Amino acid sequence: VFFFFFSSRRRHTRSSLVSWARRCVQETGYQRRVHGIIFKDMKLYYFDIPGRGEPIRLLLRHAQIPFEDLRISFQDWPKCKNTFEGKQVPVLEINGKRYAQSKAILEYLGSKYGYLPSSPKEIYENFCIMSTVDDMMTKFFEAFSQYSPYDAEARKKLIENVEKVDLPIFLPFIEKKLAEKDCKDFIVGCNYTISDFYIMGMYVGICHYPAEKKIWDNFPNIPLLKAYLEKKIKESLEFDKKPLEKPKLIYFDIPARAEMIRLLLKHAKVEFEDVRIQFQNWPALKDKFPLKQLPIWECEGKQYPQTDAIMHLLSAKYGYMPQDSENKFRVMFICNTMVDLFEGFSKFYYSTKFPAEQKKKMSDEFFGTTVPLIFSIVEKRLMENESKEFMVGSQYTMADFYSLGAAKWMIIGAPSEKDFTAALSNAPILKAYLAKRMADFYDLQIHQTKTKITVSYTHLTLPTKAQVQISVVA
Repeated sequence: VFFFFFSSRRRHTRSSLVSWARRCVQETGYQRRVHGIIFKDMKLYYFDIPGRGEPIRLLLRHAQIPFEDLRISFQDWPKCKNTFEGKQVPVLEINGKRYAQSKAILEYLGSKYGYLPSSPKEIYENFCIMSTVDDMMTKFFEAFSQYSPYDAEARKKLIENVEKVDLPIFLPFIEKKLAEKDCKDFIVGCNYTISDFYIMGMYVGICHYPAEKKIWDNFPNIPLLKAYLEKKIKESLEFDKKPLEKPKLIYFDIPARAEMIRLLLKHAKVEFEDVRIQFQNWPALKDKFPLKQLPIWECEGKQYPQTDAIMHLLSAKYGYMPQDSENKFRVMFICNTMVDLFEGFSKFYYSTKFPAEQKKKMSDEFFGTTVPLIFSIVEKRLMENESKEFMVGSQYTMADFYSLGAAKWMIIGAPSEKDFTAALSNAPILKAYLAKRMADFYDLQIHQTKTKITVSYTHLTLPTKAQVQISVVA
């Protein structure tokens, strides 16, 4: 609500803003604001002030992540603070699990939704700005807050220090950082990062208190910082107004090179339009796409080609790529190995260059030699991982989506049930992994006899009529 205080288009008085806020109260104790559709899985707990909760609200709103903005009144805080770890807020709750500490929450969300820089220099700049803002806000709190531990007389001196000592240190430092950048629309790099939301949250907090805002307005020689914040606050007014146009994944009506992208998006709970082009229509459409090939990820008016590049983009955005170099290598090793599998399969499966007899010979050799070899390599990597339920580490990474996408393609492309199951005969850990992980994305219907188990997979990202039948020898 306090964003409207700064809008040039809507000059509300402070009292009218407070009245409007009161109408948002839907339950005793918490003031509940629901951003986006009702999303019971994510809740943010904080007081009904900007403070340390505002940067988190800004990030979630910019990412258009629906969440419940639960605002605790100060009079109710003593009654509920024991329900929070450390007896403090903000606290972010996701699927019942709670996360504390504002900067840790921001870093977590920044990593998950693509607001965390990747280069060491930009990571340093990011946290340097945030730490500087922290130092500055501590001074503001001590001087201006009614909850400051200092008495009125001491706070008068602190206010004078803020104006004459503290701000002349902190604000020119940030101004210089902006002046040194070619792109002055963002604090770090050329896109939103968590440091943008952090400093915007600071400014919203300053503007919430007239005495602080007056000192800010009168502070000289920071034109870049003031212009940056004015622009960002105006942009923030539009965060909730951006059209929720679904991104599109464009590919043929087969698994192949798009399946791992579909699986990643499904697991990340990303709503998208799964556009499937029929082969007979492709010649008339291919000139519309970069490189005249698919898949294409279309998001916010931009088209992104190349499977591997799309997977890197989405894995970085939704948190499926490890940050440490060792695990990142393990992920890429599995992914590149699966690409080798794709390449070998594509040579004959979709080719029209070979007669049927030669294609059968190539298929037999592929499933009899190449697939078991690659599965044995992956089996060894799974054995080396402490958790045998994921390819790398103890949660989903890009490597899992590549592996499951490859398995789905091999199941469809194998000449018979025996060809696929035989390729797994010497890879029991991989077989168990595939049975468990595929159940996350495919609806299993099991029919057992004395000699075999027939498993029917219904693809949860396809129309329900699309099913794949495989049999696993008991």
